[in-house]
Amino acid sequence: AGIKSQGLVEDEEEAAHEEIRGAVDLHHLHGAVETVDRDMLSGILDLKDLQVADVMIHRKNMIMIDSETPPQEVLDRVLSQPHTRLPIYKGDSENIIGVIHVKDLLRAMSRNSGDIKAVNINTLASKPWFVPDTTLLADQLRAFLQRRTHFALVVDEYGALQGLITLEDILEEIVGEIRDEHDL
Repeated sequence: AGIKSQGLVEDEEEAAHEEIRGAVDLHHLHGAVETVDRDMLSGILDLKDLQVADVMIHRKNMIMIDSETPPQEVLDRVLSQPHTRLPIYKGDSENIIGVIHVKDLLRAMSRNSGDIKAVNINTLASKPWFVPDTTLLADQLRAFLQRRTHFALVVDEYGALQGLITLEDILEEIVGEIRDEHDL
């Protein structure tokens, strides 16, 4: 009976989403809803159909830092990137041991009177958060909000690194491309 009732809930949810989509499209057709708003509302409704793997940054496009990199090179690397968080790996790029946040690096430098050589990035790194590539975007959005974090590493069913996902990646699925002053 549990499986049958689950199917009914999913059918009702799908029907509700289609009803909302239809109402938005109708109001858009009559000029009561602007195109950008219609697209945003559709983006929210589409989250239930997309998985993390559909929008993640692929591992070949990830910018990472080797844990053995000298501190000055780490600083140069971080400053040359538009990202505020970078994965740190040890030995093999599949072996992610942490995530460095630019603010943590700058705070450590400040505590050491600006001496980057006195900073150990491995002790600054936060614990990496791994999520399955099959996670639905709506669920990942809720998880980001619940954990108050914006960054997760994506793995397949065997635990192999596939890429990374950020809160911004999900928001861009809803509102479209987000550009800031540091984007290339």
